[in-house]
Parts: sequence; C-alpha cells; structure tokens
Amino acid sequence: MEEVLALLEKKKQEFAQTPFMKFLQDKSIDPRQRLAWAPAFAPFAMSFKDFNRIILRKEPATSRLQEMINQHTYEDGRHWIWFIQDLKLMGYDYSINYTDTLKFLWGEETQKVRSLINNLFAMCTFEEDILIKLAIIEAIEATGTVALFEIAQVGKELQQITEQHHPYFGESHYAKETGHIQAEMDDVEDFVKSIKLTEAQREKAFAFVEKVFTDFTDALNEMLEFANNHPYDKPFTAMYDMRKIKVSV
Repeated sequence: MEEVLALLEKKKQEFAQTPFMKFLQDKSIDPRQRLAWAPAFAPFAMSFKDFNRIILRKEPATSRLQEMINQHTYEDGRHWIWFIQDLKLMGYDYSINYTDTLKFLWGEETQKVRSLINNLFAMCTFEEDILIKLAIIEAIEATGTVALFEIAQVGKELQQITEQHHPYFGESHYAKETGHIQAEMDDVEDFVKSIKLTEAQREKAFAFVEKVFTDFTDALNEMLEFANNHPYDKPFTAMYDMRKIKVSV
C-alpha cells in the first residue's frame, strides 16, 4: 500500500491549501467566528460514531487487520462526546424549536456535510475487500490530521477567551490523530506500507482516496460558507426565515 500512502501525502498537501484552511489560519477573524460552522457540522460528527460502530467494526474479528480496524473504531467512535461537550462550552446549548432543529440539520446549508458521511457509509457498506476499507480509513485519517491541526490552533485562541478546555476543537482531539489507523501496534505506518495490492486493488484504492478528499473538501467549503453567513452567536438564523419554509408532500 506504499503507493496509496504516497498519494495520501500529495492529497494532504493540496488539502492544506483549501480556502477553509486559510480561513482557520486568519487571525484577523475572531476565533469564535472561525468556528461558527460547528453546529452545522453535527450531521457528520454525530453520525461518525455509527459509521465506526455499525459499518467498520466487525466482531468477532476474523483477521488481524479486522482486529486493528475494530480497535480504531473504539477510539474514533467516541469523539462525538467531545463534540457535544464543546457545543455546550461554546454557548450553543440553548433551546430552539424541534422542527426548526430538523430544518437546520437537514437543510440546504448542510447538504455537503450529509453527503460526506452518507458516501462514507455507502463506500464501506458495500465494499467486501478489507484492504480497500483500510485505504478509505487511511484517507479519512489523513484529512483529519490536516484539518484538526488547524482547528486546534483556533481552539487555543478560543481557550484564552473562554478559559475552558475544548476537547473536540482543541489539542486533545488533534493529539489522537496519528494520520493512520489507530491500533495497538508499534509501527502502524510500516505495517500499512508493507501491504501489497494488486493492480485492480490499487486503482480502486486510488479512486476512493480521491473521493474521500473531494467529499471532505466540498463539506468544509460548505462550512466556510456557513461561517461567512452566520455570526457565531446566531448560528441558527439562516439567510432565510426557516419558519416560512413550506413542507411539500
């Protein structure tokens, strides 16, 4: 899988130059505003636990690699708890109408975020080759290494304002990201690199890596647009009045 890792490094460099990353780096913008997209990221953050628990985890494991994936899912699958904690700390734990909440989470402004997690479900649900699943996991971890590093820098600034530790948007989350599958093994990267793929597997893995990076880029561009359109203290006020949306059947 050495060729896949090489592609991941190339995609990470490109991902680091996206407008969303530049936005996170802009210290002229209040750090709270640079994280104003947080509530709209909920469809991914909350569904990611199900992706790990239902789709990736297979118990009992029938191979060493599946055991590694299972270990990974127990780590990655609990980060939603940190997400909930941070939303509380950031002041988003106040009441809005339940129907407005549904419109917000399944509205036009979170389409790409929902597509991101839905596509990950689809790719791994119907993929029987565990090596291809590993390539997808590696791609997810690669995007996380880049994005969570920049987010953690903003989290440091936020902590100075709130005087609170933010586990999801701070350094704790980034510290858990190794850039590779998280398993009880000393040299995970060497293990992954040593895996040999057939030509057909390599082509398929390349295609999925490209898809993962494209979907994450689209989703984070959507989050950038959300942050540009919503003050951090009014995230649920859309450009339109949600209460005027008519439900068609």
